[in-house]
Amino acid sequence: MSYYVERRVAENLARFDLTRGEFEVLAVLTRNPDTVITPKILQTKILITSGGLSNRIRKLEEKGLLERFPDTSDRRGVILKATEKGKALTLEAVNSHVEVERQFASCLNHDEQLELARLLKHMILSQQRELNRNSLR
Repeated sequence: MSYYVERRVAENLARFDLTRGEFEVLAVLTRNPDTVITPKILQTKILITSGGLSNRIRKLEEKGLLERFPDTSDRRGVILKATEKGKALTLEAVNSHVEVERQFASCLNHDEQLELARLLKHMILSQQRELNRNSLR
């Protein structure tokens, strides 16, 4: 199933001239417009190498979707912000992504969708508990 999901997500984001990685960067910036986000902070939020992140930032900047500003608390650092164009594109892509998710679930009737949601929630909570247990060791 993950193959089909990944493929549909990639195809959908390609309509917006975005890769999944580029979308992840824009999504973090768009969701946190009033937060100071440096490349280091962004790297921890999307779990990527600094080299990979640098490439994403450069490509998004070239597309006019992201801007870098000097970090006043670190002379060598920069702060990243999504441009208005970047924010608008991200919101369009999110809405489109929600539609893709709806299409995936459309083969299920209402009761099946509710059951799937219940089961997925159960699985997620189980994994969260396990991660919390492991972090306490």
